[in-house]
Amino acid sequence: MEPPQPMRILTIDGAGLQGISTLLILNAVLEAIGKQNGGRKPRPCDVFDTIAGIGAGGWLAILLGRFRMDISFCLFKWYKIGRIKPQSIPKELRLRLKHCYFDTDRLIEEVEKLTKLCGTGEYLFEPNPERARTRHVIIAASKSDSKGYNIFRSYEVPNSAKIPERLREGPADPSKFKISSAFGGTDASKYFTPEWKEQMESSGMVKFRDTEFPKPHNITELALDEMWAIYGTDVQFSVVVNIGPGLPNDDDVKQMARRYSWGLDTTAYLTAMSIELSGTSHEKSSNKASGSIAPPDDVKQDDNRVAFELPDNTEKQDLTSTPIPDTKNKGSTGRTSTVGSIKGSSRDAKLKEREKEMEQDIKSKLDGFYPSGSQLYYRLAPANALQGTVRNDSDAASMTVDAILNDPRIRSSIDEVVKRLT
Repeated sequence: MEPPQPMRILTIDGAGLQGISTLLILNAVLEAIGKQNGGRKPRPCDVFDTIAGIGAGGWLAILLGRFRMDISFCLFKWYKIGRIKPQSIPKELRLRLKHCYFDTDRLIEEVEKLTKLCGTGEYLFEPNPERARTRHVIIAASKSDSKGYNIFRSYEVPNSAKIPERLREGPADPSKFKISSAFGGTDASKYFTPEWKEQMESSGMVKFRDTEFPKPHNITELALDEMWAIYGTDVQFSVVVNIGPGLPNDDDVKQMARRYSWGLDTTAYLTAMSIELSGTSHEKSSNKASGSIAPPDDVKQDDNRVAFELPDNTEKQDLTSTPIPDTKNKGSTGRTSTVGSIKGSSRDAKLKEREKEMEQDIKSKLDGFYPSGSQLYYRLAPANALQGTVRNDSDAASMTVDAILNDPRIRSSIDEVVKRLT
């Protein structure tokens, strides 16, 4: 089986409830393509053959690949999804008792409304793939036991495909797997949403939740393995682009752990996470820690809180034309906080090391199949997400815009990607 042309792969990272920085970077790529071609800015589904994602990146992959949204409309809908966050302290407290930030029931309700609004139908399977260049939307979901992933697909896997065992199993009935279920499964994550359950083809009821947050996931390797399994290793790629918000800020991760761990030993967790990242074994700590936090018995709070919402004409705006203040930043966006322990710095270093190893694995695979294959791969992301954006970057939109669009390293890589796409 052969694709009609050299393939263009887009993969999108998760890392908390962050989507704005990813969309801004992708918008810059698409706008440059439009200028280069002397036409209007294309949609991602007009440019890429495959769009894959995990976590919040999985949400974006569905919105861009299955819903075929342009960037402006996707940003608007991202803000709408972000507003599902608890709008009062009492509501937040109820979710915190469940050790999560986000109300999955409200998410599913919002997504199902969106399928009706956009006329996509309720299933992830794409009935009319010929209407856009994107033929493959790949959504990965982490199993709760930390033993790999299940893949949700927008397409039928051909019988000739040599899918690796670790990627083989999907939903019991892939053609009837709902878009809303893909949303719920891919972003089920510690501190963010509750565990998600789905009936799988051979394993029965499987529980999904990213219990290893903030560890990064190699969604690019999963997407490449899938394409090689379907088309063979002779398939040609013109570019492989990975976009993300950067590694979660360490202070944000510690705050999430403390805020959404009532009744749990947060000190033990933070220690365990540090040990876990170092690759050594450890015994589970006792839950009798004196640092466990209990919620107050009675909390009174006015529900009339202000929630940010884009104006009605947002989808017509050019977000890259937003005035950006002058900055002396000469490198990648780094951590903005100087507060943190040596343990925190060590944890951040280990996450960066893991991410570097993942990138080396991707490049090694590409070099193994193609001459200078590693040059096909580009990662467009800041080194770290900005402080205050991991839990919900809709709350820090202007800060995200300013930082991302002023990162010269990202800008330079965008120019190289555009050359390969035009």
